[in-house]
Amino acid sequence: MIVLGGTLRIPAEGRDEILQALHTLQDATWANDEGVVAYHFSIDLKDENLIHVYEEWDTVENLKAHGQKEHMNPFRALRKDKGVEIVRFSRWRAEELGQY
Repeated sequence: MIVLGGTLRIPAEGRDEILQALHTLQDATWANDEGVVAYHFSIDLKDENLIHVYEEWDTVENLKAHGQKEHMNPFRALRKDKGVEIVRFSRWRAEELGQY
C-alpha cells in the first residue's frame, strides 16, 4: 500500500470555490479511480487556509494513473490560476513501516 500525506495552502480569497473544487475532486476520485483506499482533505484546526491531504493507494500504478485522470485537471488549474500552493507532500510504502 502507498500512503501519501501532505499540506496545501489556499488563499483566503476564493476559498469557497477552492474547497468546492477539492470536494468535487474527492468525489470524482472515489467514483473513477481504481485502487483508492483513502482519499481525504481536512481543514487545519488552527489555520483555515491550510488543507491536509491523506491518501492510500493499493499500488504505485494506480496512484500514477490517478495523476493522469481528467478529473485532476481542475486541481492543476487551482494551483496555476488560484494560487493553491503545495506546502509539502510525502509518499511511502506502508509495508516499510509495518502496521500497528
